[in-house]
Amino acid sequence: MVSDLDASIDFYVRFLGLRVKREFSLSAEESAALFQMAVPARAVQLLFDEGMLELFAFETEASPERGLPGGLFHFAMQIDQSLDDFMAAARRRGIPVSTIERNGKTICFIQDPDGVFIEVKA
Repeated sequence: MVSDLDASIDFYVRFLGLRVKREFSLSAEESAALFQMAVPARAVQLLFDEGMLELFAFETEASPERGLPGGLFHFAMQIDQSLDDFMAAARRRGIPVSTIERNGKTICFIQDPDGVFIEVKA
């Protein structure tokens, strides 16, 4: 669940390289049946090499920007380039970047427009 679908599409497509499969809308009735939230939503399906990510933006003031019930907090993705180059590109775009050292290994994270942590592995 995202607070700004267009900003999230831009982030996931333009920066992370996912591809738009389709955009669609849910009526309040469909949203109630699927998510128990009787409000309309815009959605997009984004493809990557081995899967798909679906993003939903609910058209309501009551939808929190983060920490939604059943919402996403963190996921990990594998990249096909140097981790240093990828993280430098994220910093240049103003994308929040954080790293920690664990067991002699650097673990890197970026954040999407809603603050979802994306662990990046090379």
